[in-house]
Amino acid sequence: MTISATGRPTAAGQAVLARLDRLEPGRPHRRLMFQGGLGYTFDAFDGALMGYALSAVIIVWGIAAGTAGWLLSSLFFGYLVGALAAGMLADRFGRRRLMMCALLLFCVFSLLMATSSGTAELFVWRALSGVGIGAETTLIAPYISEFLPARHRGRFVARTVGFLALGYVLAGIAAPLVIAPHPETGWRIAAVLAAAPVLLLLWWRKSLPESPRYLIARGRIAEAAQVVEKIEREAGANVRDAASAGEAPSAPTAPAPAVVPAKQSPARQLTALWQGRTARTTLVLWVLWFILTGVNYGFTSWMPAMLVAAKGFTITKSFVFALVTALAQIPGYYVASALIERTERKWLIAAYATGATFAALGVALAEGQTALLVSSAFLAAFTNGSAAVYYAYTAELYPTVIRTTGMGAASAVGRIGAIVAPITIGYV
Repeated sequence: MTISATGRPTAAGQAVLARLDRLEPGRPHRRLMFQGGLGYTFDAFDGALMGYALSAVIIVWGIAAGTAGWLLSSLFFGYLVGALAAGMLADRFGRRRLMMCALLLFCVFSLLMATSSGTAELFVWRALSGVGIGAETTLIAPYISEFLPARHRGRFVARTVGFLALGYVLAGIAAPLVIAPHPETGWRIAAVLAAAPVLLLLWWRKSLPESPRYLIARGRIAEAAQVVEKIEREAGANVRDAASAGEAPSAPTAPAPAVVPAKQSPARQLTALWQGRTARTTLVLWVLWFILTGVNYGFTSWMPAMLVAAKGFTITKSFVFALVTALAQIPGYYVASALIERTERKWLIAAYATGATFAALGVALAEGQTALLVSSAFLAAFTNGSAAVYYAYTAELYPTVIRTTGMGAASAVGRIGAIVAPITIGYV
């Protein structure tokens, strides 16, 4: 048998996992990182560009601040549903299929968003597009981590998450060019641009393999062995490498019947997050995601509109200001990726959170534009840089059978923070 009754891989599954863990990262791992990173790029590009677009809509349509807070939070209502649902479904049906379906869903509703004629309609389409992008981005980090040995996992996942910075920068460049000249129509063009991930969907359909760890957890050892064998070939390993480690080069073509773990209901999957030692892990992660995600999105979603309303900036100047803070995210991410294998994860997160706290105080107390810009840049670097760590950290702390459920639940709680922060700022 290949899978025990408890869902733990036995001899055949362990042999395939050993081959996967023995590989040094090579071309196939870098390709997966790039493909996953593009997913994060589109996530950040959409979130930031539509944040700018909605800021323009708020000004052009004369939307009251309280209502505007709800509109800016519309994406995160969808994120909440998408992240939670995708996490549970991917643990039952696989990572690859869910990611592709999520991207398609996102693209369709982003295009519909460009046709909106009122606040309520815009809210609905934006929320539904958030279901797709929330599902897709929840799955990337655990998916990438399942192809890597533990000794390299943190660094690769952190670098993958670092692609978020590219999306923010691209949005910062696009907003002054597309939205600022003609805000009345520019925001609609921005919504169409946000649907660009359909190109990534077509690429993924042809080239993305299913996670071998997921396949092993489901008892599909032969399929997992084929995926690992392909990675070995592309990484420069070969059959002789496997033989030298005392392992069979591939799984038997006709394996003995396996005892596949039963597919659990969504309620049982969520319950598993709160059993034994896992409960404390889940509590800490949920608090972490709620605070850091809320601070991040509360700040970035409101900044362009607040600069216009409170500081007298033009729309163009507010977008340029936001671009500078987006550029500051790049060193934030890549310093984190350089330190993640040298520093214990929890202490690195604590250091970034402390830096974000002081930067937020700087934003609150800033008198001149220079002080505000510098403080905003540091706040963006620390809050977004911390994501490179806690995305990797979360994906590592749960076993394969509930990994995407755990990641999805934590991400969903983070989106609650992202919902609460813009609404609260709007009323305050």
